[in-house]
Amino acid sequence: MSNVMISGIGAAKSSTIDRVAIDEVILFAENDSRLHDVLVNVYLPALKKKKKSGKYDKEKAVKLMEYYYTNYIRPEMKKPSKYGYDSKFNPAERKVVAKYFLDLLETEYM
Repeated sequence: MSNVMISGIGAAKSSTIDRVAIDEVILFAENDSRLHDVLVNVYLPALKKKKKSGKYDKEKAVKLMEYYYTNYIRPEMKKPSKYGYDSKFNPAERKVVAKYFLDLLETEYM
């Protein structure tokens, strides 16, 4: 198991990040068509709208993507018929997942 200690702005004072669990969550979300549709059809238009109006804030965008993890990915993963794993992440791990999906949207769709 690969754990990394991080500290700094936006992270808990000293949080352990479980890279294996994060990779599992990302792979699950990328391979679930419903989650992909929500990402592209709900979150992407909101981010595009903010960029177009000049009100885009990277930190708020990361927070929005944390909501994507909390409201869509985690509940889907918890379902026994899907994956049956509760990926209850600490704030630093949620931020890593959020930044991954924000970067994906910015590089692939915006």
